[in-house]
Amino acid sequence: MGIRPPRESRFLYVTNIGTANITIYDISNPLSPAPVRQFGTGELSAPSGMAITGTTLYVANAGGDQAIEIYNISNPIMPVRIRQFGEGELNNPNALAITGTTLYVTNLNDDNVEIYDISNPTFPARVTEFGGGELNGPNGLAIIGDILYVSNSGDATVEIYNISNPIMPANITQFGATDLSNPIGLVITGNTLYVANFQFAGGNTVEIYNISNPSLPSHVTEFGAGVLNGPTELAITGNILYVINLNGNNITIYDISNPTMPALVSELNGGNLSTPFGLVIFSAN
Repeated sequence: MGIRPPRESRFLYVTNIGTANITIYDISNPLSPAPVRQFGTGELSAPSGMAITGTTLYVANAGGDQAIEIYNISNPIMPVRIRQFGEGELNNPNALAITGTTLYVTNLNDDNVEIYDISNPTFPARVTEFGGGELNGPNGLAIIGDILYVSNSGDATVEIYNISNPIMPANITQFGATDLSNPIGLVITGNTLYVANFQFAGGNTVEIYNISNPSLPSHVTEFGAGVLNGPTELAITGNILYVINLNGNNITIYDISNPTMPALVSELNGGNLSTPFGLVIFSAN
């Protein structure tokens, strides 16, 4: 029969670069994630960012063959590998984001973003690429409505694109030059954008922006100094924010009931993580 998850459960997937696999946590209680198991060993190579559409999970392989692995997560605690795609098209893929039937994948080394049509989720079709001459070390993605944010780890900014036509993103502007230091992960809740600052001068924090006007973000404050250790990607469930600490091999948990004043709750480790980088949440309802 196999293992079946409880009804209406929620799961957190975390990529481990060090052990080249993914750790699954049950976050039915979001303040106390419970480790379930790991998967992907022997299939993944330096796994980084992830994205989910329906019951299909995409995982970026930043190492090895530089491709995206596809998993069926109909049973979220027993993912089944389907295939991979993007070989020969991707160059250090890191972040992924989905709008409708369009998948965006950052090419960190090529300074651009690849676009795939995922009308058939298990057979993505490459459409085009964008961002050449505008992006510099793209390392994170977030979408709100018709706006796509792309973090530039190379010049410490975030680029803004209009994606009302999702396969023809139009550059609007960039922001964050005076606030950011090697930005990586991005996540949005309501009118608040969080940006992870990884190490370097002024790093090891998360910057907060008001995006009431999505094309004109305004800096609010920062948090996490003295707590975070190499923050990479972020994820939100309800009023809980998870922040990956790549250098600390753990996840910091914040209460964001007040989105502009996150309150530290705890850290998650338990020896289940090894150079973690990406994370994504799946609800099994």
